[in-house]
Amino acid sequence: MQKIGGYDSYTVIVSGLMTNFCIDATVKSAFDRGYKVIIPKGCNSTSNNDYMDAETTYKYYNEMMWPQRFAECICIEDVFNS
Repeated sequence: MQKIGGYDSYTVIVSGLMTNFCIDATVKSAFDRGYKVIIPKGCNSTSNNDYMDAETTYKYYNEMMWPQRFAECICIEDVFNS
């Protein structure tokens, strides 16, 4: 496992846009490399697609796909206390 930016931290906090593309790829890539992954609730989003609307996609990844598999999805206050 590589240090990120020279820091002695092996935890990645992920937020951003396109939950089902960029965020998902980053989460799984970090997990595969052995990093602890944290996703603050409400800190990623996406747009409607041909299969699901944005709200359903968000819930799918944040409530079903990532927790207990690839990442901890916790409230933003808990991110700063962990």
